[in-house]
Amino acid sequence: MTATTARAPATTRSPRPARRTPIWAKALLVGALFLLVVGAGFAGVSVGKFLGAGEQRSVQVTKALTTEEQVILVTSGITGLETKRDNQDFFGWFDIPFSDREMFIQYDFDAKFGIEGQDVRIEPTGDKQYTVSIPDFVFLGYENPEFSVATESNGILSWTTPQIDTIAAVEEILTEEVISEHLEGVRPLLEVQATTFYERIVSSIDPDVVLTFEFAAN
Repeated sequence: MTATTARAPATTRSPRPARRTPIWAKALLVGALFLLVVGAGFAGVSVGKFLGAGEQRSVQVTKALTTEEQVILVTSGITGLETKRDNQDFFGWFDIPFSDREMFIQYDFDAKFGIEGQDVRIEPTGDKQYTVSIPDFVFLGYENPEFSVATESNGILSWTTPQIDTIAAVEEILTEEVISEHLEGVRPLLEVQATTFYERIVSSIDPDVVLTFEFAAN
């Protein structure tokens, strides 16, 4: 008789459940990543805006101070009395006696002095600092001319002499010497006016900008 040995039934191990990340940890990680991305983006934008604002301000200042037009800084009244003489000649050979005309012209007009805007130079020298180079001051014409004949003394044949052109006479008055004399007389005022003119323009863009002025030696 053969003895049989009973075998215990085989047992299988059940798999262990996988560990799951808590929801709160996932939320914390996502939040941290979000803040990191947003912070980096904000920093980049802030730096870009800062650098861009500085460059934009420099362009604005340069454009504001640059003009192709003439800049009238001072209008100075000029008045005086000029003597003008004329006479008739005989075909250019000799003067006809007693045909002289003497005219005393009283003149009064406003002379305009300033600069050529296109010759102004602006150069940045630091943070919100610029050097403005002002060119030579020049005569820019005149306005409101008033001419009158103060006294007239005629010869016997004065009626044969053409009328004197008072406009041409005044043009002769404005010689380089006369213009230079008046220009030098108002030079201190021109420098003050130029400084005030450009500082007002820049202060409307950025009141913290500092300008240094250099004036050409006429």
